[in-house]
Amino acid sequence: MRFLLLAATLALACSSPDGGRTKAAGSGPLAVEAVRYRHPVGQRRSVSDAITELSPRAATPNATLADYNELAGLYLKRAVAEGSAEDFAAAEAMAAKSLAINPTGNPATLIPAKVANARHEFLTAIEIAKAEVATHPSAPAYGVLATAYLALGDLVEAAHTADAAVRLQAGTGTYLLRALVLDKAGRDAEAAWDFEHAVAVEEAGDADEAARLRALWGRSLIRANRPADAARVIAEALRIVPEHPLALAQRGELLLRTGKLPEARAAFEQAFALSRQVRYLIDLARAQELSGDLTAATETRTTVEKLVRADLAASHSTGHRLELVEVLLDRGGAGPTKEALAMAQEEVVARPSDATRFQLARAQLATGDRKGAQVHVAAILAMGVRDARVYELAARVEDGPRAALYRTEADRWDPGGSKWRSLGLAK
Repeated sequence: MRFLLLAATLALACSSPDGGRTKAAGSGPLAVEAVRYRHPVGQRRSVSDAITELSPRAATPNATLADYNELAGLYLKRAVAEGSAEDFAAAEAMAAKSLAINPTGNPATLIPAKVANARHEFLTAIEIAKAEVATHPSAPAYGVLATAYLALGDLVEAAHTADAAVRLQAGTGTYLLRALVLDKAGRDAEAAWDFEHAVAVEEAGDADEAARLRALWGRSLIRANRPADAARVIAEALRIVPEHPLALAQRGELLLRTGKLPEARAAFEQAFALSRQVRYLIDLARAQELSGDLTAATETRTTVEKLVRADLAASHSTGHRLELVEVLLDRGGAGPTKEALAMAQEEVVARPSDATRFQLARAQLATGDRKGAQVHVAAILAMGVRDARVYELAARVEDGPRAALYRTEADRWDPGGSKWRSLGLAK
């Protein structure tokens, strides 16, 4: 306990302006050319259209390994975007057909690992990717490892494998992955460098990925309290793909944090309508609660709970368990909080990430276990995570000067004074 608190305090000191870790948060505004997509934005073919066009050819006796691999990638891309169990299964089926033709040195080897990551079966993904790296080291294999380690909260291994991916193939995808790892670790200046390089080396032909890159960059800038830059990057994402769900959701988050609640609600509603991802309904409920519409917030959370429970029952996957924990804690009440606490305790064993620890600490605080909450908040801060909501929670689980310190940090990262960071946190 004392070691974790000491580590967190040292990490906090290193992240102060004097320590240099958060210089990016106070740097000058992003130049327009740093975020602009330099390729023509024309009519794009959707993933579903591409699947429809390729499927007949892949169903013929003349189908090639390349056909199967392309179709597997398309099914996986749509599955990740929409959470479709059928598309995950189709991706695995296409990969199996490809591997039947050539079982070694085949990129399809990583499809099951990528599916495992999407299903939150991270240890399975690591096992598959490590076997691939041992025989055929590649940027995609290291990318799978970095993605899994990032989700597990092992930022040291995530950084190591993301670096390996960039060394093997310095491209938009590898720069973006490393930026996400560095951003999570609070290494803002380095993350900013990678985000800008991811944009600088973009090739034409994948508008959706270009929009996704900027949506994720916008998320990083929102966290770093750079609203003007975040708005610029998100606007560019939506110029590229006007109905990109993640970009719309990040616009909603920025609007929520700056007190523009009707616009935030509309953005989250649109993001959900386009993707059916329950994450955006959880965010919609936050905007509804913050605007005083508690009835609508309760109804939305009830809908989320039903959808997630149905998905968990149908898929036998743990992929959405943390979202269920979150929505139960947002609802409040003795029964939901007790269930959330039990699930979060199980989740943190399998996935000790900052997100899991945050929800567990919320549950512990709500049930009066402040000491337990302190342990997990300290672990989050020791990872390097910098976020106003984490500091808000830290201020609530600590006492005296330490609580005052964390309150100051929460205000520094969220000086606007809106109440978004206090939603769902016990007193």
